[in-house]
Amino acid sequence: MLTALPFLSDIVRYVIALLLLAASVGKLRSYGEFRGNLATSFGLPSAAAQFAAPALVAAELLLAGWLLAGGTYLPMLLSLLLLSTLTGVLAWRYFTHSVVRCSCFGEAARPVSQYDLLRNMLAVGINGSYFALAQETALPVATSLLAAGLAAIVCVALISLHDIATLAKAG
Repeated sequence: MLTALPFLSDIVRYVIALLLLAASVGKLRSYGEFRGNLATSFGLPSAAAQFAAPALVAAELLLAGWLLAGGTYLPMLLSLLLLSTLTGVLAWRYFTHSVVRCSCFGEAARPVSQYDLLRNMLAVGINGSYFALAQETALPVATSLLAAGLAAIVCVALISLHDIATLAKAG
């Protein structure tokens, strides 16, 4: 009998994997701007940004791949650590400096908004919820595909939160 916990756990795992994948692809698409933003918006010396940028992209890609390949507890824990750290640094810079650009998902031209912070906090919360839901039950392939599809919808909504909220306020 299939209970909801393994299904929800799979959705959460896929949401985080897809968010990390989208973040790394977004950073790669505007890599120069991303590396520059590390120096200008986050105060890293240029030499440090040259090493931090590929390390962050690689960490996101590796964690996304590990999760998509079926990794559970350890990659989710490492993802939580990464997302929490990035969100904390982003929030600190947002509240101590008026304009911050992060290129979190490739949007280099637009400064970080309160909706971006909310998105990141939701991602951390979703990631953390995995540990309350975590089940090691293997799901049928069709159920895992459904979980991945639902996760993709959540992922797109989270990534687009700034645009959705801006459009909702205008309308």
